Amino acid sequence: MARALAAIGVAAIVGGGAAIGYAATRKAQAGMTPTQTAAMTRAVDQLDSEIHAKHAAVKARAESFASVRQVRLASIADPTTAADMVRGGGDELKFTTQPGEVIELGQIVKATGKAQSLVIQPDGAAPRSHNGAPGSYAELIGDQIVLTEVARVEPVPNYEPERAAQFAGFLSVSQPLAIAPAVKSLAEVGIAGKLVLGAGELAIGTMPAGAATHEQALPAQAGAKLIVAEPAASAGMPLPILVAGAVAAAAGLLLLVLGMRKRAAAEPARQAFNAMATVPTRPPATTGIGRADTQYSQPAVAASGTPSSVDPSASLSIVPQNLGPGAMIGRWEVVRRLGSGGMADVYLARASGDGGFEKLVAIKVMHSHLARNQRAVDLFLDEARLAARIQHPNVVQIQDLGKIGADYVIVMELVDGVDLERLLMSARQGERRVPLPVALGILCRISDGLDAAHNATAPDGSPLGIVHRDVKSANVLVSRQGSVKVVDFGIAKAASQVHFTVAGETKGTPSMMAPEQRVGEQVDVRADVYSLAAVGFELVTGKAVNLDLAALAHLGIENWPHLPLPSSLAAGVPPELDEILLGAMAFERERRPANCAAFEAAIAAVIKAHGLTASDKDIARWVEGELRLLSPALGGTAPALSNSPAV
Repeated sequence: MARALAAIGVAAIVGGGAAIGYAATRKAQAGMTPTQTAAMTRAVDQLDSEIHAKHAAVKARAESFASVRQVRLASIADPTTAADMVRGGGDELKFTTQPGEVIELGQIVKATGKAQSLVIQPDGAAPRSHNGAPGSYAELIGDQIVLTEVARVEPVPNYEPERAAQFAGFLSVSQPLAIAPAVKSLAEVGIAGKLVLGAGELAIGTMPAGAATHEQALPAQAGAKLIVAEPAASAGMPLPILVAGAVAAAAGLLLLVLGMRKRAAAEPARQAFNAMATVPTRPPATTGIGRADTQYSQPAVAASGTPSSVDPSASLSIVPQNLGPGAMIGRWEVVRRLGSGGMADVYLARASGDGGFEKLVAIKVMHSHLARNQRAVDLFLDEARLAARIQHPNVVQIQDLGKIGADYVIVMELVDGVDLERLLMSARQGERRVPLPVALGILCRISDGLDAAHNATAPDGSPLGIVHRDVKSANVLVSRQGSVKVVDFGIAKAASQVHFTVAGETKGTPSMMAPEQRVGEQVDVRADVYSLAAVGFELVTGKAVNLDLAALAHLGIENWPHLPLPSSLAAGVPPELDEILLGAMAFERERRPANCAAFEAAIAAVIKAHGLTASDKDIARWVEGELRLLSPALGGTAPALSNSPAV
């Protein structure tokens, strides 16, 4: 009886306390509803993806115009002459602007550093060239983000040397990005706040006075963020629940006291029966595994199958804004975000084991809004399946492929370094040349990796027929240890892939693309040879190239690729490289080397003849030197720049 009274009393106290606690804390329970959280995630993903894509389009267009010979000639002319050259008739160039686009050609007076505009299209448009300083810019104007790319215009060698000594040319392209749809979707579900970019703000609904706020950065654009108000707390403390809880707790306390008194009275009689000592109970043995999160360990990627799905009951979908340090992606713990591309985010992550074991990887997480697009999913899966079949030290290795909830992820080998594009851009900005042995050593290693991809086979030994189709410096990672690795087979062509390119469809980077690929024809390994030679030209000369057929069509195919001899641009470059590099970029694919192995053999002969060998240590020393000098605009402040996505 005493024990029953005590048990009832304890239950009443617990129940009453829970009621009091619920009532007391009810006022503070505030937060987004599931609908609002989902809308926030969709809006961030949409804005991030659209900003990234628009940045890429504007940059490609600016670089394309800046490389046109007529623009290069006009960039050092006087304003009247420049306007005539750009707007004139006949064979003169005309800028054809897209809706809302502004194109400006200008020059900087070297003696004063002052920028002056030469031509703006359309006429009367406001200049947005940011004083001619090369780089990417974004401004929030009304309900649009205006994205601008300013490209340096290189003068034509030996043309008007006096004026070339006085002026430096630039070309800027600005395009608007409408953000009203994403913002409207937030307001429709009751989210209030604002989008902030620099000094600009765009209101979302009406921000309540004094409301607590939550910030969500947009990774694709530095300084851009959504600031939203936390939903208001529910009104008032529920008094009936509070009173009922207090009464129950008081009654429980009274019953507990009565029970304890009755038990105390019966204690002497009960002690006579306590002759046997009790054995204390032990907790169940632990497994020794630190975490029991969703397991994610498909040891191999099937050559033609679908990725193994993680048990949906064991893991919810990945929420991008929750993937901060310490978050789990399957069995991998996020260390930090490395970057974001048009198709996926990339995270530095680690797995820990017994004895202090730790393994670092790069995990590519597909943007959740693309998971509903079967074509995008096929592209993402094709990348992992194809790359997993390429086992070579000059190709980034795929370690795992899977699905967590509705999200697709690829686990990749971590490369402790930086992409070649940033190294080359940094060197150009500092007017430093890549040491020729290092440049040729990197080129040969890229060629090795591509040749391995081209000759990869299926489990049955049949050739996969892989063509990368997006060979460029941004898709080459160079480590601090001097290793060189090709990455990003996201748009690779292969006979066994699930996704097929539509006839006439163009994929890749126009500035590095072979002519047949640019017009949507079928491609083979010689398209990769072409792009590889373009990367080689940049490495050897230090000059950026733009071989976009659409931009250069007015020059015709004679003397293609319309580039000066490498030996004329950089001292010490053997003349043999002129024919090798420019020949590999021939307009007709039949005139190029048959494959990357043949191209590499020609480069290797030059290296041997001139004693230009570079070891991994030589490449590592150059990488370390450039990383120390890497400008903040190119990511130089980041403690690690590995596996940046170029997707």
